[in-house]
Amino acid sequence: MKYRLLLSFIFLLAIKNVAAQSTPSVVVSIKPIHSIVTSLMSGIAEPQLLLKSNNSAHTFHLKPSQVQMLANADLVIMISGDFESGLRKAIKNTEDDSLFQIISLNNLSIHKSRSEILKSKEYEGADEHEDNIYDLHLWLDINNMKLIAEHINKLLIEIDSVNEDKYNNNFLELMLDLEELKIDLEKEIAPFLTSQFAVFSDTTQYFEKSMKLIRPIIITPYHGARLSIIRTLMAKEAMSDLSVSCLLYGQEAKSNQISVLSEGLNLKIFEIDILGTKYPAGPDQYFNLMKRISNQLASCLK
Repeated sequence: MKYRLLLSFIFLLAIKNVAAQSTPSVVVSIKPIHSIVTSLMSGIAEPQLLLKSNNSAHTFHLKPSQVQMLANADLVIMISGDFESGLRKAIKNTEDDSLFQIISLNNLSIHKSRSEILKSKEYEGADEHEDNIYDLHLWLDINNMKLIAEHINKLLIEIDSVNEDKYNNNFLELMLDLEELKIDLEKEIAPFLTSQFAVFSDTTQYFEKSMKLIRPIIITPYHGARLSIIRTLMAKEAMSDLSVSCLLYGQEAKSNQISVLSEGLNLKIFEIDILGTKYPAGPDQYFNLMKRISNQLASCLK
């Protein structure tokens, strides 16, 4: 009897171990990356998302439950400690082989921040800009996202080789979907490649360059930068001189700032959301946000 109980106990432990191996715990910082990971893990497990609210990815603070989530994860995926600065302290306790900072991936197209254009004396260079010299909104380039997905797929197989075939099948489907997305966006944007527009803060660089758009007028260099009187006047003058008819702004812009910038100018004004915070987390989220950005820009430039 005792022998049978012992065998049953060993059998249950084995089942539990197999189940644990087949359902890895994966934590992702922001929605666009979480969307891609969700596609890769389809039919296997659901990755956990850290930043679910509209809070800034740069400044959010972890709750105790989120700290525990990170501690229990087999794999943590984030852009960079310079982007999700609220994670810097928490990831110090994360094993190197359990942490993937996307900025470390080779062959990505990484662009430097263009904030230097607003650091001249004319722009009252008094803003306290973040130390990072790179623009880290790199998911707005679909080619980057393909490389990111490829590497994450390899990491998932490393920690869960039992489901290798499923991961690879999901990866191939995702690559086809991303290529189709790229083709669709290029078609939508094609009529406007030489059209001049303006952006409230410099967040769309990866989208612009991947779609071969011309450089826009940049009013503020980053989220939360001060919109001074001189900066406002110079932006309005530049938009007037170039007959700019389109202004894009993000959630960081205040309605009174947009009103002052557009006063006296014939501008179409459209809001964009580079994180896609209004779309529910899931495999469609990245596709929805990219289509929305493209659609908003095309509508603004028509």
